[in-house]
Amino acid sequence: MIKTGLILGLSAVVASAWFMPTMNIGKNNDNTNIDKNFQRDAQKEIVIDKKTSKIYSDVKPSKKMHFYGAWDYCQKMDLAGYDDWRVITKDEARDLLELSRSKVNVKHAFRNVKEEIYWTSTQDRFGEAWYIDFDLGRYSTKKETYKYRAICTRDIK
Repeated sequence: MIKTGLILGLSAVVASAWFMPTMNIGKNNDNTNIDKNFQRDAQKEIVIDKKTSKIYSDVKPSKKMHFYGAWDYCQKMDLAGYDDWRVITKDEARDLLELSRSKVNVKHAFRNVKEEIYWTSTQDRFGEAWYIDFDLGRYSTKKETYKYRAICTRDIK
């Protein structure tokens, strides 16, 4: 009896679903919800986050490399007159996601970040490191031998 009631109820919902109006929640490709704290300096190939006082590299995407290669890449970077770059942390990477637009994306100010996976500098206690996926808008951990790209940052002093 309960089973029949559930089936009939679900059938009614499914049958009437085509009467539901289409809703465009979050559809704002006109950049009305972009984060204005992020500003790009095209000449220096950097993005400045005025809210957190951080500078991010926005150069041609790095090659794919293992976790420690990403550290080495950022430590050797000499960009915009600075040589104290490091790999972004998990929290910094999460802050770069633009979730308010209809398509998950990296903050609008970035021009060279691909819709791919990037390492963060954050390790877990199981010998893995956190990454962020700028295509799917998620982050998780993988073994440090996987090869992903890197985004470098530094604090404004």
